[in-house]
Amino acid sequence: MKRARGTQVYLLALVLVGLTGMLIGQSWMVRCAFLCVILASGYMYWNLEARRLGEASVSKLSQERRDAHHELIAVVNRLRHDWMNDAQILFGYIQMKKFDNLRPYMEKIKLTMQQESNLSKLGIPSLIAYLLQFRVKSKTLELHVDIEQEINLGQLPLPDGLIESLIRQVVACVQESITFEDGESGTLSLEFDLQEDSLLLDFVYQGPYERERLEQSVATQFASEGNQYLLENEDWHEEEASITLRLPFHI
Repeated sequence: MKRARGTQVYLLALVLVGLTGMLIGQSWMVRCAFLCVILASGYMYWNLEARRLGEASVSKLSQERRDAHHELIAVVNRLRHDWMNDAQILFGYIQMKKFDNLRPYMEKIKLTMQQESNLSKLGIPSLIAYLLQFRVKSKTLELHVDIEQEINLGQLPLPDGLIESLIRQVVACVQESITFEDGESGTLSLEFDLQEDSLLLDFVYQGPYERERLEQSVATQFASEGNQYLLENEDWHEEEASITLRLPFHI
């Protein structure tokens, strides 16, 4: 790469020499010779630059693929870890013959499986990936998505990217406002409420946070923007905050 850059500098120097020669050359033959130098050097420079940009693009794409693979593996490992915990609890109940505890715990697992299924069918792949990856990446904030029924957000008459953008903004506001001691964490729950003429995004945060900072951040970030969405409700309590955004349908 360094050698290629050095060659490009040399070629640029030849172009400058050629331009200078054309300006000071007296005969048309000399000027034609310098023009040939300019054209040849310029073409070689352009060729090297195109190759360099292509290699950089391929390298960036490869890195993005590696990062995506690592993130996918991390999500799978997290899911596997959760299921292993459930299996160990069930085996523990069986070994201790606490059969009365099996049914309610199986119901809990069934509900979790249904929630995971509904999450995978939200209809916005980038949002689904974000919600799954957040479980792995976040150390101080747990994000719970409550989806009681199957809903395809991608088919709703709303601007492209609006739902995911608002969710990311709310999560960022909460993350910037939470205050924890070592080892502590908070919980942010998200529920989608599908109505006849709009979609409600209901957020409830539980845990320590800087109330004034979060209030100010929400007021600044979610001021009314025409008819795209409305800040429907905000409620502040000690170690609990709720935020509701209404997204009217554009029909």
